[in-house]
Amino acid sequence: MGRRSWGTCRAGGVDRRGWKTNGIWRISDGHPLSIFIDGGGNPLPTYGDQRPHIVGTPRRNHGSDWVDHYFADDNVFQRPADFTLGDAPRAPGSVRSPWAFTADLSLGKQFSIRESMNFEFRIEAKNAFNHPVFSSPDTFVDGGNFGAITSTSVGPRELQLGMKFNF
Repeated sequence: MGRRSWGTCRAGGVDRRGWKTNGIWRISDGHPLSIFIDGGGNPLPTYGDQRPHIVGTPRRNHGSDWVDHYFADDNVFQRPADFTLGDAPRAPGSVRSPWAFTADLSLGKQFSIRESMNFEFRIEAKNAFNHPVFSSPDTFVDGGNFGAITSTSVGPRELQLGMKFNF
């Protein structure tokens, strides 16, 4: 009966020991959304932009069309009369931007050639799982895209290969 080696990990003639992995995982809840009047409205001269009136409870749409209609009811936010103050807070806490999940991963190994020489191989993936991370919806009341998400805040997966010869 031959001698067994428990410390070797070989598959297809390739030694799988010595590989290094790295990862950056980012999972974050959304931030409160500030709601504005398209074009600033017609504010009082010294008060800056007008804020909308809130009539009801702002809620997020959890249906299948949430990207195009982020708010459950767009009519909760209404334009106030000219030269008056709206009652909306700066950022209603009941409606937040979409949550975000990204994973940046890498895998690498150093191969010894001689005592003072080695070769390093790396592969890195940004947004490794290619999850879409949606931007905040348009928050300008009376704007053409109010409540629509028109972009992503993280691009598609990016792969990068790296090789380095040390001597």
